Amino acid sequence: MIKRKLLDKAVGAGLVVALASLPLFSGCVSMASQEQLSMLQDARKAAEAAEADLAACKQNKANLEQTLAKKKQTLKEKIADREAVKKGLETF
Repeated sequence: MIKRKLLDKAVGAGLVVALASLPLFSGCVSMASQEQLSMLQDARKAAEAAEADLAACKQNKANLEQTLAKKKQTLKEKIADREAVKKGLETF
């Protein structure tokens, strides 16, 4: 949960930095310099990587939630079996 919050913050921060840096890079010149373009490309790559990590974390979370649901169902079944055995032993 903490990792997801950090990842969400990182994605948000990356996008904010990328968008906030656009006006700074454009300045008053009509063409961006090669350095500015490479910085923008790096920011874009970082944002894309963060989004990919977020998607992987969401998929992992979904898998873990599915596993948890299955284990809870198994636990309910085992508890029901145990209760049936207890009743059987009481009548025996």
